[in-house]
Amino acid sequence: MYRFVSAAAIAAALSGCAMVNPETPPGASYAINCPSTQLEHCFAKAKELCPNGYQVMELRRNNDVIMQAISPDRLVVKCQG
Repeated sequence: MYRFVSAAAIAAALSGCAMVNPETPPGASYAINCPSTQLEHCFAKAKELCPNGYQVMELRRNNDVIMQAISPDRLVVKCQG
């Protein structure tokens, strides 16, 4: 599991885009990972996935420089409508 998360974080960081995390929390529509310091990619993906709008259920930002290099930011949304 740790390998999968690490690989996903590295892939997101290198690609510069947001990716939908397959481990979405209960009650949420999507969990979206994006490169640290590029949270706008998460919001753009949420808008794409939820054209009728969405509610932010969780927002995790990495402010620590070391964590920014290895762990993506995370946006969990519930689509409206």
